Amino acid sequence: MTFKKRASRIVDLTAAVVKNTEALSRVPVPPLGTTADDIAPLWSREYGHALRSALSRAELREIVSEAKRKAWPHLNEDAVRLGSMRQFAERASALGADFRIAKMPWPSGLAVFGFYLGSDSGLNNRPLICLNGAHHPAAVATAFLHEVGHHVTAKLFSTRNETVQLSKQTGYEGHLGDPRELAADVLVSLGMYPRNIAAKLFEPTPAPRKILASADERTESPAAAKAVLATARRYGLDFEKLPVQKRLQYQAGLVHYTRLRQALLDEYGM
Repeated sequence: MTFKKRASRIVDLTAAVVKNTEALSRVPVPPLGTTADDIAPLWSREYGHALRSALSRAELREIVSEAKRKAWPHLNEDAVRLGSMRQFAERASALGADFRIAKMPWPSGLAVFGFYLGSDSGLNNRPLICLNGAHHPAAVATAFLHEVGHHVTAKLFSTRNETVQLSKQTGYEGHLGDPRELAADVLVSLGMYPRNIAAKLFEPTPAPRKILASADERTESPAAAKAVLATARRYGLDFEKLPVQKRLQYQAGLVHYTRLRQALLDEYGM
């Protein structure tokens, strides 16, 4: 297939996914309070138990080994730097995947982070990484890390007739029960918090303290809460200046990746 034909095929595939997502924009969007409610369980969830139930130490070692061999030789040693769209495209191409940016700024479209389409889906000869460019650059970069995570671990989780997997910026709690999604999230967490940074932030682990005691009582790790705020500043995320929907989405993502990184250190010394 020539480059021109392949590019046209990529455009068609992306358009089909975006069209399907756009159709969702005609469905009433849940109140923003629902999104806010997605954050509380991330604080109360026992990440260590969820991590051990989904991925063993040996499986995690294999996942990280694949990621280091194929994409990030210094994963968990140096923080993965954010990049430009051109750099993402070049990186995806070097990894053997096609790359597209699609802007989906409507409310339900913003719920979509991006998607990864494996070559075994039967829809495309080459894997495809697509990101929603309507998000903050830091969120787009995180999406890229997540989708590359799917790409480099695809053979470990490959299934026939794989459907398009949309990555959403909410519903992170569901990732804890999905080994494939969790594997991609693990690589993002290791990229955000390499071992030396994680050790300073989370060792020794403080005893959890309860906050906002109520019907939806939850616990919060002071170290994790502090790390969330520090990481937001590092990535240039000013929550006060963001629209409510994006602010809640990005907060949920940061809480998830931070708590997952703490669990990796506590449970597996990683």
